[in-house]
Amino acid sequence: MSKKREELLEQIWAAQDTAYDLMSEYDSLPHSYGENVLYEAHLIDRIALHPGVTVTDLANMVRKTPSACSQLVRRLRDKGWVEQVRNTANNRQVMLRLTPAGEHVYRDHAAFDKQCQALTFRRLEGFTEAELATYLSIQRRINEAYADDVRRSREYFT
Repeated sequence: MSKKREELLEQIWAAQDTAYDLMSEYDSLPHSYGENVLYEAHLIDRIALHPGVTVTDLANMVRKTPSACSQLVRRLRDKGWVEQVRNTANNRQVMLRLTPAGEHVYRDHAAFDKQCQALTFRRLEGFTEAELATYLSIQRRINEAYADDVRRSREYFT
């Protein structure tokens, strides 16, 4: 491998680490949507997009344990944003859905996300479609490597 290629790959690695750190910090911050402060935006989104989802399914979607997800759902329920409803076809199954207040929080959060997306897209206006397609291809390959790392770590530690 050439020295220049190695340096570029190391810079990509460092940029991915920075992106991860920034996304983690962003996710850990409270977000205010009107009078509502939200830490669990990713759960609100998933419940809104998958009404009737179970805690177990939700945990799989957001890659958390069912126990951790159950605690987060309890907080959302205590805030009056989520309700748990028994499945009439399977009494043992409890499904989740947003309350009207939860739907309001979801809409406010979705509008904020759309605004953030628009700002990001403006920053990328100088790149051609071909450059964006190349980046997407590279990011997908990196994601494959991350998924492989997760799989190997799970095999090693379980």
